[in-house]
Amino acid sequence: MSGNTRNCSSYFDARQRDGEIKGLFFLDKTQRDTEGKRRTDLHFLDLERGEISDVLSTTPPDVPLGSTVVTCGNHVYTIGGKILRGGILRSLNHVFRFDFKHAERGWRKVSSMLYPRGLPEALAAQGKIYVFKGSRDCFSEIYDISGDSWVPLCVPSIAEYSGVSRPVLLDSSRSRILVHFSGDRYKSLYAYYYNDKSWVCLDPKFPYWSPTVGIVGNVLYVFHEISDEICSWKAYDVQDKKWLPVKWLTEFSLHQPVTAPVGAPLIHLGNDKWCMVWHSITLNCFEYLIFRMWRNGHGGIYAADVDGYRTSASFGSVNPTILMP
Repeated sequence: MSGNTRNCSSYFDARQRDGEIKGLFFLDKTQRDTEGKRRTDLHFLDLERGEISDVLSTTPPDVPLGSTVVTCGNHVYTIGGKILRGGILRSLNHVFRFDFKHAERGWRKVSSMLYPRGLPEALAAQGKIYVFKGSRDCFSEIYDISGDSWVPLCVPSIAEYSGVSRPVLLDSSRSRILVHFSGDRYKSLYAYYYNDKSWVCLDPKFPYWSPTVGIVGNVLYVFHEISDEICSWKAYDVQDKKWLPVKWLTEFSLHQPVTAPVGAPLIHLGNDKWCMVWHSITLNCFEYLIFRMWRNGHGGIYAADVDGYRTSASFGSVNPTILMP
């Protein structure tokens, strides 16, 4: 592992200031080590300056393709994935942990999942990691961080005939995980209450969901594609269970950025400020939009960009992974 491990802790401490996210870590597997193997490099994107810094070159053992990355406190976990064996892509149940505060320790293996999973969905809440999808044998399982152990999650009946949409979403103010199910006939929104270990159907017909989704307070925001060039935002009041009109006060909201891929993550920076970030292979850089969305006091939502249309930071990469804060 190369780089200054003290810098890793410094960047982690600088990531958030005055209750607002100021920067993002991301992993990149573009470079190779001296043996020609892909290595995993850790970088830091400063959202205020539009600058990218090299933090560390780290190589988790046996990190496969299609693993999922989850951040919990000062730890980051790589979960599952696929590896090519005998000409066949096989799912793995491996889990590795990295500590931003003790980067000199590198990546360490923790207890493996009960079932192999490729491209799973996962999030962390109250000292546990909840993993969904990626296995035909088990709908979901939970990792207890302090106990270093895994147990299966109870399965809602809808999971028998509907798949889980990407991503699963934490609604921490209500101690629940929002899970969108998509079937042949209906799309439904469910909530898993992790303190009660119970499932509740919030809306049996919930048509709008996308990889670009977020929640703050009572409002769920969904980035909705209309066509390749036109898009819009949807807002849903999870308490009153109704859709809210969204009025954008700036023009960028009406047109999808031409280099933005489907699935750019939506990150809540703090208060009413949000960030949508993606990597453009065409322009060889990260691009990101910082904007505000807030209730206008008239039963709807206002939105406006912050400091211009969009910002970019030069960086050549093939498939970077943003570490969600």
